[in-house]
Parts: sequence; structure tokens; C-alpha cells
Amino acid sequence: MAKYIGMRRLASYWRLYLFALPAAALVVVFSYFPAASAIYYAFFRWNGSYVKEFVGLYNFHQLLGWSPFLWLVMAVWVVLMMAVLVGRPLWLARGAPWGLVGLVGLVGIALFAAAETSTVLHMTAGQAWAWYSQALWATLIGVAVHQVFRKGWSQWLQGICILYGFLWFFYQSMMETGDQTLWSGFGVIFILVLANLVKMVPSIVTAVFIHRLKSDRWQYIYRVLFVVPMIVPAMVGLLVWKSFYDPMQGILNRILLGTGFLDVLVWVDGLLGWDVFHAGTNPSWLGDASLVIPSLIFWGFPWVGTVGVLIYLTGLASIDESVYEAADLDNASTLQKFFHIELPLILTQVRINLVLMIIGTLQTYGQILILLGDSGGPRGVALVPGLYMFRSAFVELYAGKACAIGLIVFFFILILTEINNRFVRVEK
Repeated sequence: MAKYIGMRRLASYWRLYLFALPAAALVVVFSYFPAASAIYYAFFRWNGSYVKEFVGLYNFHQLLGWSPFLWLVMAVWVVLMMAVLVGRPLWLARGAPWGLVGLVGLVGIALFAAAETSTVLHMTAGQAWAWYSQALWATLIGVAVHQVFRKGWSQWLQGICILYGFLWFFYQSMMETGDQTLWSGFGVIFILVLANLVKMVPSIVTAVFIHRLKSDRWQYIYRVLFVVPMIVPAMVGLLVWKSFYDPMQGILNRILLGTGFLDVLVWVDGLLGWDVFHAGTNPSWLGDASLVIPSLIFWGFPWVGTVGVLIYLTGLASIDESVYEAADLDNASTLQKFFHIELPLILTQVRINLVLMIIGTLQTYGQILILLGDSGGPRGVALVPGLYMFRSAFVELYAGKACAIGLIVFFFILILTEINNRFVRVEK
């Protein structure tokens, strides 16, 4: 148990802290100083070398745009949305759903009223209403359904709808007033986060299968087999996958041709009108703008992450055998054991991996840089914020702008991590 030590007694151990000074100094020099420098240069027009001119908030104005009306609306929207989702504070949570309905309604009326006078968000009021209607209807439907049914599933539906409505409004507003390249990149990141959520499932299932092996020897062998890939440099894996996507000699197209599945894709394409897959033509996975994002999602198949499996195995190993014995006495099936015992008891590890996944996805750009180059592929379709920051700093020599992009990404990570720490609870 931790013991309180007063300042007088602590002073007598000052010599011990001398051993920590070298490590602290290295952290300050190589971590905190570069971070502080990035914050400082975010307010400069800087080329990364000798050209430096103080421009204040110009870099942020260029990236985020500036509309006092929009930022005021989004600030109030976030407060009301968090009150609905979290249920705190109680004095605000009671009326937050109706306050949110009133807010989105007033914004819709303002857009409709502007049709006779001026343009809104650099577009006509009709165009503004066309994209705002999704945010309006999503919020209204979510709140109305939950007020009628008052069930657990309706509460989830309400949360999803109002969150979608806000994200849609925020994204469209930033696309109109800010840097379109940056916010289209955040749109790609959102898609990748959703895909990575699904890609967490194979690691969980694999860990459960290994944990249920009766033989300790085979459990050890599988653990070792999952550690071995960590020895291979990540760069090698990226280059191997890049060769897989080669349109002429790549393994992926050879498998599609050999199994006849490419003909199925051509048939589905003709049915749905994708205009992506054509008979007698090999798909160019990294050369077609329509296939770049699916290629990034498919990358790493079958999506069994080494670190994720080991983390889940650590959580599964802490489950007492008596729990399984009680489940056997109740004739619990394999799926019942998974959903009622194993999954609830490794939610802490799932939460850790979820946080790491979101942070890693927001920061990602190395994989895309190797696969698609610094342009983000054809038409810059995969120019995510990290790659945009890299390109701005080292290709276009707008290092001050790159520092501002990094600061925006940092605040996104900080906000998402804080939300997770405060509101995502794991109860066992």
C-alpha cells in the first residue's frame, strides 16, 4: 500500500533522484522540446530552415476556416450532445434532448431564411439545406424514437443518430470553410477507424481459441508463433503487401483469376453500376481512386494482430478455472461462455486496444506513404492528415502549416482519449 511521505523526509532522499535526472533530461530534450517547438512554429510561416515570419493564427485560419456562427453552434451542439450521451450533469441532461432538437431546428430555419437574402457557407441556401438536412433528420429521428420507446436499444439508436448528425454537420462545415484536403483526409481516417473496429474481432477470436486449447504445450507453441512476426521489420511487410497488389504479377489478382472470383466482381459491378471491375482487365488496386480505400482496408488480411492477440491472452489467462467449471455445470454452450464470461472479463484489454487503435489510426501515414507515395494515391484520395503534414513539411516546405496540422491532430487525440477515460467504463 502506498505510504505518504512528508516533504522533510522526502528531502533526505534527494540523492536518489539524481539517478532519474539523465532519463528525465533525455525525455525533455528528445520529446518535450520538439513538441514545444512544433507548437511555437505553428504560429509562423516557416520553411523548416531559415525563413520564418510570425503570422499568428493564419495557419489555423487556413485549415479550420473562421465562422463565429458555426463555431458557436458547434460549441452548444457538443455540450448538449455530451449531456444526452453521458447523462451528466443531471440538471442539463433532463432537457438536453429537447434543447438539441431546438438547436438543430433553429439552425435549419436560419438556413431556410437565408435563401432570400444571401449565401451561406459559400454556397446557396438550397445547397446548404441539402447537406444540413441529414444532420437535422438524424437528430430528430434519434430523439423521437427514444422518447417514444424508452428502451435500451432506443437509447443506443438515439446516441448513434445524434452523433452522426453532429459529425455530418461538423465535417461539411469544415469542408466549406476550412482546408478541404485536410478534412477529406479526416473523412478517410473515420472510414479506417470503423474498418479497424471490425478488424479487432479476428484477434479476439484467435486469442480465445488459443486460450481454450487443452494442451499447455500447444498454447506455448502458438504464443511463440505469434511473437515471431514481430521480429520481421514492418517495412518488409508493407513492401510484401505492395507486391500483392501489383495488377499484373500480384498474388491477389492471381487468386481472383484462378478462382473465378474476378468474374463475380465484374457481374456485381455491372449489377450495381460501380464501373470499377471490367472483363478482361486486371484491377489496379493502388492505381484506381475507387479501389485505394478498399485496398487499405483489406491490407493485413486476415487482420490477426500479434500485439492484440498477446494482450487478449493476458486478460484471458487471469480468468479463474472455477468460472468455467460453474459454466459447465449450467451446461453453457461455447458461445455462451464467450459472450457471458470471456468477453466481459477482457473488456479492459479491449478498451486498451481500442485506444491504441484510434491513436494509431489518427497518426498513421507511413503505410500509405510506402504503398501510394506522398501524393496519397490517384487524385490524393488517401491523403490523410499525417501524410498531408509530411507533404506540407518536406515536399512543399510549409513547415509552419505542418506544425499546425500536427497540433490539430494532437487535440483530436487528446479529446478522444479524454472521452474514453471519462465515459467508457468497464464493469466486471
